[in-house]
Amino acid sequence: MKPMLLLAAVAFVGGCGIDKEVYEAKVAELNKTKADLDQCHKDAAEAKRKCDETQARLDAENMAMKTKLTALGQDISKLTSTSEEDKKRIADLMKRQEAAEARAKQFRDMVAKFKSMIDAGKLQVEIRDGLMLVKLPDNILFDPGKTDLKPAGKDAIAQVTSILSGIEGRKFQVAGHTDNIPIKSAKFKSNWELSTARAVEVTKLMIADGMDPKRLSAAGFADELPVGDNSTDEGRRANRRIEIVVQPNLNELPGMDEATTGKTS
Repeated sequence: MKPMLLLAAVAFVGGCGIDKEVYEAKVAELNKTKADLDQCHKDAAEAKRKCDETQARLDAENMAMKTKLTALGQDISKLTSTSEEDKKRIADLMKRQEAAEARAKQFRDMVAKFKSMIDAGKLQVEIRDGLMLVKLPDNILFDPGKTDLKPAGKDAIAQVTSILSGIEGRKFQVAGHTDNIPIKSAKFKSNWELSTARAVEVTKLMIADGMDPKRLSAAGFADELPVGDNSTDEGRRANRRIEIVVQPNLNELPGMDEATTGKTS
């Protein structure tokens, strides 16, 4: 029912002698629906901003790497001979450039696949501390202090699982995070237990939705890795989240070929 129609309906039943408490409950319900919708729009705008910001950073990194490779190639071309050390430097830079381009492409692909959920404010796709991740706010997934997934949360996890399971050759870690307000309940002695239990709950659902359990791990970080200011309501809300981290493959990291074969420079 649209907000204006709901108000009209409430006014009508009020004129027919409906209890004042019923009227106030309907008004409160309407206000909550409007607040949730406003927050959803805000989350969607923030998700798009984060994606655009990350993509711009990746493009800048790629351009800087290309410029460096071009300059190095020009310097080397001026020499009558190229030393083995110079060849190695060029090969290493080329490998880094290929890895950077592959990472940028993977990020663009993930954003495209999650576009409808990003636009709806259900999640964000980010690169943080060198890791690609899908971030879901806890208000979509859980009620405060609870670990039972809400219906909307189950639907969101099912959609996420369907997309991530199609990314071949990757493992994922489900990470639970809280704000810095200590939980006080008989079931959870601290935010460590709560964040871990939530991560496990999401992991179990992903497996039930078809994800190979060998590709998953779960971890709880309590309030130790905040992304917002815990002194504000908005910051604490941002910190209460589930993140599904795309685990990097070691052979994609610069220098790992030498490390795994025991070679040193």
